[in-house]
Amino acid sequence: MHRLLLLLLMMMMMMWASMAAAQPPCDPQTQYEQNGQCCKMCGPGTSMTSLGICQEPQCRACEQNEYQEKYTNEPQCQRQPYCDPNKNFKVTVHESKEKRSSCICKLGFHCSSEACLTCVPHTSCEPGRGVRSKGNHTHDTLCQKCHEGTFSSETSWDGVCKKWTECENGYHIQKSGTDISDNICEETSRTHGVLFVFLGLVLVVVLIAVLLYWQCKVKRGYAKVKGCVESCQEEKKEPQRETNVLITPLNPTEEESTMPEVQTSQEEGFGRTPEENEDEPSQEMSTDVVFTERGNFVTQENGKTEILSRQESQTQTFTD
Repeated sequence: MHRLLLLLLMMMMMMWASMAAAQPPCDPQTQYEQNGQCCKMCGPGTSMTSLGICQEPQCRACEQNEYQEKYTNEPQCQRQPYCDPNKNFKVTVHESKEKRSSCICKLGFHCSSEACLTCVPHTSCEPGRGVRSKGNHTHDTLCQKCHEGTFSSETSWDGVCKKWTECENGYHIQKSGTDISDNICEETSRTHGVLFVFLGLVLVVVLIAVLLYWQCKVKRGYAKVKGCVESCQEEKKEPQRETNVLITPLNPTEEESTMPEVQTSQEEGFGRTPEENEDEPSQEMSTDVVFTERGNFVTQENGKTEILSRQESQTQTFTD
């Protein structure tokens, strides 16, 4: 019994050994089995022709827009995918012959599905909303409302909320920012300086106007008072001057008797040579003011006063 068991075990071991010896030791990544032999494959970026032998195959490079990523014994390379620009894909130049190229969406577009058969535009964020996550080839843009202290004034798929501008030294905020507008800064010193100058000019103009008005008002009042005083004085003086003229009437005979004397005195006066005196004015050039019967002023030279007074008195006599 024991002998039978030993014989069966030995037969099984021999069968396993024969089976192991029948399988060739081929590398599945770089070799393939042919007629019980391990044959070599062509490397990535190439394809195998029919002219080679098992251990020395003939390989050729892939043509343009073709690729081969692994070792192969296939007679042809694989075609690169076509990226249609009408579907918003970039125009791709397939430079690599060892890797498959992927079609990429244009800037501002993303794949409409996982298969990426076409590209669609990114979502645009309106003013007051900025980008939280910028869109790329596979994902759309995500927007968010601008927080306090930030703003966005444009419609964009890649614009983020910006911080309000901080005014520098010497500037102040003229208008505060909002979620769609920035702070507006204005120079402090220039504004205040212009304001002070303007107020100063206005004050000076007002003071000048007040002074001129007050001065004009004072002059008018003084002129009125002066005119009133002068009119009162004239009313008091005029009756006295008229009486003086009427008190000294002369008869025609007296006037005739005195006329030659006046003429003689005048001739003597004309015959003499006047002596110039720088300190005192000449008697001939001095004038006297005489009021007529009607109260009019008459200016006469010295030496002719008596003649005019007599003539007026004579006229008064005739009229009487």
